[in-house]
Amino acid sequence: MSKEGVKVRILDRNFTIACPPGEQEAVEAAAEYLNDQLENMQTQSKVIGLEHTLVLAALNIANELLHRRNQEEGDEDVLARVRELRQTVRMFSDQKIGG
Repeated sequence: MSKEGVKVRILDRNFTIACPPGEQEAVEAAAEYLNDQLENMQTQSKVIGLEHTLVLAALNIANELLHRRNQEEGDEDVLARVRELRQTVRMFSDQKIGG
């Protein structure tokens, strides 16, 4: 499978990113999100230095990702519990009808 190049701009720098066909919009959206995070970091903190800004933005993005994963795991736990309760209700319902 061939890869295509997507041109993005992050912190006033141009990059060409290789990606599979059909993924260009996702890469562009990710680059825009990253750029927004980096610009936000530069505005909020009076930190001088690109490396420090990159690390802070990466930590914020990683924190968001982990928070969403934890929420999804919690949602899966709730769904599993609802399935168990539904099965229990069906079991008691079947016993009353059959018994």
